[in-house]
Amino acid sequence: MKARNVTYSEFLEFRLQDVVSANVKYYIARTGFTAEYLSNITNLSIATINRLKAGEHLSLQGICALAEALNIDPLAFFIEQNSEDA
Repeated sequence: MKARNVTYSEFLEFRLQDVVSANVKYYIARTGFTAEYLSNITNLSIATINRLKAGEHLSLQGICALAEALNIDPLAFFIEQNSEDA
């Protein structure tokens, strides 16, 4: 069976998911907040918090609620960090 070629836009989407996922994990770890605590202060479900950490089903509502809870600019989730920045 022949492998399907990935389009450039699909590649960018996967890359964006990886960047957001890494940043969500980083900023949550930096605060030490649990998914349960974040769920309580953001009104997002624990499952949604976990999906954001995995870079899945990203929504602006979820990103903005999480950013507010973590006291960061929502755009910070979309900026790829260098290894020395982390």
